[in-house]
Amino acid sequence: MTQDEPKAMNTQRAAAFFRQPVWSRLLDAIYEKYIAQGRIVGQVVLHACTAEEQREIARFLKKRLSSDDTLIVRLGDFQRALNESGFPCELAALLAALYPQRSHVTRPQARERRVQAHQRFYDDLSAQALELPAEAAGQRWLLLGTHGRDYLFRRYKNETPAFQEELLLSVHNVVDALNHLPTPPAYERFSLFAQRISGDPHYLDAQSFTGRLFLHALQDLADLAHSQSSEPAIDGEDTQSTGEAAPMLAKHGDLEEEDTAPSREREQQRHLLYYEAGLLTDTLSSTVAAFQLARAEDAAGQPDPLITYAGSRVLVLPLRQLLAWEKLVPASKHVYLFENPQVFEDIVDELQQRTISGDDARHKAWPTLICTAGWPSVAAIRLLNLLTEADPAITLHYSGDFDLPGLRIAAYLQKCYPAHCRLWHLDASSYLAALHHRSASFDSNDLAALQRLPVQFASLAAAMQEQGRKAYQEGISHHLLYDITEL
Repeated sequence: MTQDEPKAMNTQRAAAFFRQPVWSRLLDAIYEKYIAQGRIVGQVVLHACTAEEQREIARFLKKRLSSDDTLIVRLGDFQRALNESGFPCELAALLAALYPQRSHVTRPQARERRVQAHQRFYDDLSAQALELPAEAAGQRWLLLGTHGRDYLFRRYKNETPAFQEELLLSVHNVVDALNHLPTPPAYERFSLFAQRISGDPHYLDAQSFTGRLFLHALQDLADLAHSQSSEPAIDGEDTQSTGEAAPMLAKHGDLEEEDTAPSREREQQRHLLYYEAGLLTDTLSSTVAAFQLARAEDAAGQPDPLITYAGSRVLVLPLRQLLAWEKLVPASKHVYLFENPQVFEDIVDELQQRTISGDDARHKAWPTLICTAGWPSVAAIRLLNLLTEADPAITLHYSGDFDLPGLRIAAYLQKCYPAHCRLWHLDASSYLAALHHRSASFDSNDLAALQRLPVQFASLAAAMQEQGRKAYQEGISHHLLYDITEL
C-alpha cells in the first residue's frame, strides 16, 4: 500500500459519511465558503436548523452549540474535528470527493490563473511587435495605433484561449500585410494583394474579422501620419490632408467603433483608405464628373488627347483613367465643386449654350467645374489631388445642400484641402435664400449634430437650427451661375 492510499480511503469514508441528508446544508455552505476564500478561514451560518442537524453537528465538533436554531460553524473548527475523526483527511479533498461534478478551482486560484493568462496574451501580442524592425508599419500600428496591442488586449483578454489563438493569427497576418503594402506611387489590386498575403483573395474583405482588423489598422496608421504632419489646430480642430479625425468605421462584430455616418460616406472612406495604402478596390465604378480641364499628362510627360478632344464636353472620369495621369491642369485658378449632379448639369448646359450661340465672347475662359455627386469618391479625391498639386495657388469653391450630409462633405473637403477649399454660398444668407416653405424639417438627431460641426459653420448652423428645415443647392443655382459667369 502506498503512502497516499490511506489518505484516499479516509477521504472516501468521510465523503460517504457526509452524504447523509443531515449534513447536506452544512457541507454546501462550507463548499461555497471554501471556494470563495481558497483557505480554511471564516465561518458559515445555518438558519432554522432542525434538532437533528444541531445534535449531529455538535457531536461531530465535540462542542456545545447555541440552543437556538441558528448555528455558526467555523471552518477551522470543522477541519480540526475532521482530523480527530475516524477518517482524518483534508477539507479540500473531502469537498472534491463529495462534489465531483462541481468546480474546485477557488476564486483566488481563478484570479491568479486569469492574471497569468492575461500576461501570456499581452506578451504574445507584444512579441509580434517587438520581433519586427523598428518603425515597420506593423510595429507602429501595434505599439501606437488606437486599435493596436493595448486595444486588442483590453477587448479580448477574457476570451477563450482558442479565440485568442485565432486572433493572434489574424494579427500576425494583418501585420504581414501592413509590412508588404505597395510602395508609392505603385498600386496593387486589393484582391491580388490579399491572395499574395494569405492565399485567399477575400481574406481582407471588410466583411471578415481579419478584414475589419486590417481596415482599423490602416485607419490608425493614417491617423498617426496625419497627427505627425499636421500643423497646430485652431479652436481645437485637427487638420489633415486626406481624411477625417472622426471615426468612420461602422460597428462590425467584435471590433466596435461608434459611427453615425451614412453608409455611402463610410464606403467611400473605406475605399479611400485602401487607395492611400496603395490598394485598388474598383477603378471603374469610382468616377467623378469634370468640365473644362486644361491639360493632362502621363508619367512620361506626354499630353493626353482626351482633354483636347473633350472641349466643352463633360468628362466622367473613372479612377482608372486618373491613375494614368501624373499631372492634371485646371482651366482656371478658381475651381467650382458641386455636390448635386443636376445643379452641375444645369449650369454646364447654360455655359455650353452660351458657347454654341456665341453670346458670350469669354466662353473659352469658362472655369473648371467638378461634381462630386454626394460624398467624394476616390476618383474625386485623386482628381482634386492632381489639380492642387499641379497648381498650388488654385482655390476650390465648394457648394452643396443645406443639410447634415452636405455640411459634412464641406467640412471634410476643408480638412482635406485646408489651403485651397473655401465655402461657396454655404452661409446663413444663402441658406435663407434657398429655403422653401415646404422644405422637410430636421429631425432631433440632425439638429444635435449641427452643433458638432467645425466653428466656421457656427452662424449657418445657428440659422438652420432656428428655422428647423432643410434647404438644397437647387434653391441657389442662379446665384452659383452668376458667380461663374460674372466674376
